[in-house]
Amino acid sequence: MSHSTPGEGEAIVRLGLPQGWLVTPEQETVKFTREDEERTIRFQVKPARGTAAGAYTIGAGAALGDQAFNRGYQVIEYPHTRRQHIFETAQTSLRIVDVKVAPTLTVGYIMGVGDQVPEAIRQLGITLEQISPDDLAWGSLSRFSAIVTGVRAYERRADLRANNSRLLEYVRDGGTLIVQYNKFEFNEAAYAPFPAKVTSDRIAEEHAPVTIVNPSDPLFTAPNRITDAAWEGWVQERGLYFLQTDDERYRKHLVMSDPFPNNPGEKTGALVSAQIGKGRWIYVGLALWRQLPAGVPGAFQLLANLLSVKG
Repeated sequence: MSHSTPGEGEAIVRLGLPQGWLVTPEQETVKFTREDEERTIRFQVKPARGTAAGAYTIGAGAALGDQAFNRGYQVIEYPHTRRQHIFETAQTSLRIVDVKVAPTLTVGYIMGVGDQVPEAIRQLGITLEQISPDDLAWGSLSRFSAIVTGVRAYERRADLRANNSRLLEYVRDGGTLIVQYNKFEFNEAAYAPFPAKVTSDRIAEEHAPVTIVNPSDPLFTAPNRITDAAWEGWVQERGLYFLQTDDERYRKHLVMSDPFPNNPGEKTGALVSAQIGKGRWIYVGLALWRQLPAGVPGAFQLLANLLSVKG
């Protein structure tokens, strides 16, 4: 919170929670010595026992003397405009998701251009480690039950391009490699296990129907059963930069199509996998990186299945 009045001040900050939820501490006293001073306050929130899956709102408020405040603001300012303050209620949305994960997973993450998928993996209760260039070049990868490459990692990480063969060897030995979407730089070398290329195919309609080609595959059955409900509540799009594969060693798991005339035809490259030795290589053109921060339950369930799959 910030202090926007002249001089000193002392505020009492509290959260507004759904009935039965607990917060520690119950309130926090914050002292300010000057105008424009900012302080960060942390609260630990615990849902009530038996709280159902769904979305919940948590509000924040501060009392300064006999004045109460429950709004925050964002400053909008550019050289060619006057400063503006956009006010909105100080609240956030929290979503409880019914999702299961395989026990004792350790996931390695190769960050690309930047995304919030690592935080989503931690929220699932999974141990996560960032894989450094040194780790990728000569470190032990066998300790990871799955490795995930971040959004457009093959564009950003020269060490990933140079050591891609180590990841394929990791899969042959029984690991799971999940490759999030890449752009056309992925086509510059044989980064996929068999001939394949990234295309401009995408599904821009976030409500587009999704057909699972092989619903008995473990990707859709364990530890979470992926049903039509998993595709509800998606935001902005289904996915982009799908993988084109003609090699029969690939499995295309999803079929979807846009309702727009300028993007005709069925698209099958949103989720593609291949068995390599004892492990599985998986390409994800689905926009999980966008759905997870938005709290989409089906995205968390599908992510948990991808991380939990064995071969």
